[in-house]
Amino acid sequence: MLTPRISLMAGLTLVLTACGQQEPELRFAADAIVVGAGLAGLSAAVEMGRGGVDVLVVEMNSMAGGHAVMAGGVAIVGTPVQENAGILDSPDLAYEDWMEWTEDGDPKWTRFYVENSREMIYDWATELGVEFVRAAPAHANSVPRFHFTAGRAVHLVLPIYRTALSLPSVSFQWNKRAERLIVENGRIAGVVVRDLRTDEVITLRAPNVVLATGGFESDLERVLANWTPGLPAPQRLLIGSAVSATGSGHDMAVAAGAALTKMNRHYIYVNGLVSPRDPEGIRALTAGNDSSIWVNVQGERFTNEAGFDKDILVDLLNQDGSTYWAIFDENTRDDFGSRGAAWLNTATDGHPLLDNPDTANKAQSLEELAAMAGLPSEALIASVQQFNRMVEAGVDTEFGRFGQVGNVPPKIAQPPFYAVQMFPMTRKSMGGVAIDMQGRALNDEGQVLPGLYAAGEINGSVGINGKHGMDGMFLGPALLTGRLAGMTIAAEHAAETEALATTPLLPEDPLPDAATWQASLTAVELQSLLASPRDGYWHFEMSHNLVAEREYECTLCHSAKMPFFPLNNLESKLAQTQVCTNCH
Repeated sequence: MLTPRISLMAGLTLVLTACGQQEPELRFAADAIVVGAGLAGLSAAVEMGRGGVDVLVVEMNSMAGGHAVMAGGVAIVGTPVQENAGILDSPDLAYEDWMEWTEDGDPKWTRFYVENSREMIYDWATELGVEFVRAAPAHANSVPRFHFTAGRAVHLVLPIYRTALSLPSVSFQWNKRAERLIVENGRIAGVVVRDLRTDEVITLRAPNVVLATGGFESDLERVLANWTPGLPAPQRLLIGSAVSATGSGHDMAVAAGAALTKMNRHYIYVNGLVSPRDPEGIRALTAGNDSSIWVNVQGERFTNEAGFDKDILVDLLNQDGSTYWAIFDENTRDDFGSRGAAWLNTATDGHPLLDNPDTANKAQSLEELAAMAGLPSEALIASVQQFNRMVEAGVDTEFGRFGQVGNVPPKIAQPPFYAVQMFPMTRKSMGGVAIDMQGRALNDEGQVLPGLYAAGEINGSVGINGKHGMDGMFLGPALLTGRLAGMTIAAEHAAETEALATTPLLPEDPLPDAATWQASLTAVELQSLLASPRDGYWHFEMSHNLVAEREYECTLCHSAKMPFFPLNNLESKLAQTQVCTNCH
C-alpha cells in the first residue's frame, strides 16, 4: 500500500498498456529517487532532504539499514576519539598506510578520503547523534583508526535513519524492488519498481536517481565469473553477503549506459562456517577462535593463523578443497565467536554452534576428533603435539605466529576437543559502477550520465581498497559517497528556478489509545503468518521467527506507538527504530 504522502504527489496517471488493456501504472513525481535504504542511500537522502530536495527512497526490504546493521566500524582519520586516546594520526600517514596495503588503491579517492573523513563522516555523523566510543587497531593501519560505536554499526545507521524520517521532504516506499531505470532523451527520468507483496509494477518519475543497492557478492556465479586474476579459484565458496547483494543495481546501471570498473576485486573472508539454518548449504556465518590452529585435509597446519587475511587467503586457496578445520580445546572454547545471524544468542545460550553436530565436531580425544572430522589421525595428533611443543618453547618455528611477534597462545590439551570446518566466503565488492568525484555515474568514455548517481558498495567503495580490503573502508566510503551524491543533487536543485510541484502532506494518522491498546496477535496466529515464505516479507519473517524461537512477548516491540499495522505518523516511525537492537 502506498503511503499517503506519495499518493498525493503530482503526476498520478493511468496509462494504457500496449495490448489495449486498462491496467494501472502509477506514476509519481519527485526531485530525486534513492534506490536502497542502506547507509549510503540514507546518507544521500538526508543530504538532499536538508537541502529541500523532494526525495523518495525505495527499499526492497521493509526496514532501513541494509547490511550495515550487522557490520562493525568505520575508518576515520584524525578524530577527537583518537586525540583523547593519545593517538597521533594524520591524512599523510593514513594515505601512506593504505596505499601500501592495497597495492593499487585509487590514489585520488584515497587522498580525498583521508583529508575529508573527519569532517564528512565523523563530524556529520556525530551531529546527527552518532556516538563513536573507541578507535581500534586494524590491519592496514599503523595507528588505531577503526572507529566503533557502542555495539554494531546499527548504532551508526539508526541516528541517520531517524534524521531522514524527520525530514518532511523525504519519503520511503518499502518492499519495492527496482527493476529498470527510465532513460528519456539521454537523461535518467525515473525507475520502474515492483511491489514485492502485491506484484504491482509502478513507475516512479524523477530527474535524478541515486543507486545505493549494494554489491553483488551473493551472486556466486557473477563473483566467480569475475574472479581475481592470479588468485586460485576456490573449490568451494560460501556466501557471506546480504541476501539483497545480487548486483541488481549494476545491471540497471549498465542497461542505462554506465561503465563498470574493477569488477574482479572482492573482499573474501577466510573464516566462513556453513550456516546450519541454510537448507542449500551455501550461506555462511563468520566464525573463529583466535586460540585455534588450522589444519588442512591432510591434518597439517598450512598458514600463520594470526597473519594478515590477504596472505592467509592465498594459502587457503592452495589447499585441497579450499577448506580447513579450526582445532581447539575446552580451555579455549569461550574464545570461539561468530557473527552473521541474529539467532546466535550466545549471551544466554553459551555457543550454540559448538554444541551442534552439524557445525562442530566434539570429542574426548584427538583420535576420536580426527575420525569425526574425517582427518588423518596420526597427522592431526602430530600437528597438535608439535604446536604444543612450540607453545612451551615460546616460538612458532613453522609459521612465525608467535615468538618475536604475537602473544603465545595456550596449548591444546584439555578435552573435549573441537574441530570446526571453515571455507572462504564472499563478503564485499571492491569494484562496480564508475563515478566521478561528485558521485555521478560515468559511461565507458568517462562521460557523465545525466541524472544517474551511484553510492556505496555498488561503486566498489570507489576503488580505495585496491586489491586488498581494509577494515572500516566499506561503511566509510558508503557514507561519504552517499553524501557526495546528495550534495551534488541538492546544489543543482538549489540552482534551478523551478522545482517539481508537490501537494501538501496528509495529516498524520492518530496513534491508538495507549490506555486501551493491547497485543492481540496470538502465538498460533503468528505461526500461521510464518508458515511459508512470502515475497516482500523477508524482514518480517526473520525477525518474527526469532520472536517465536525465543518466546518474546509482542509488547517487547509493539505498543500503541508501534501497533501491528504501519501508520503515517512520525512518532510511530521513530518508535520503530527504538526496537531494532532487540535483535541486532
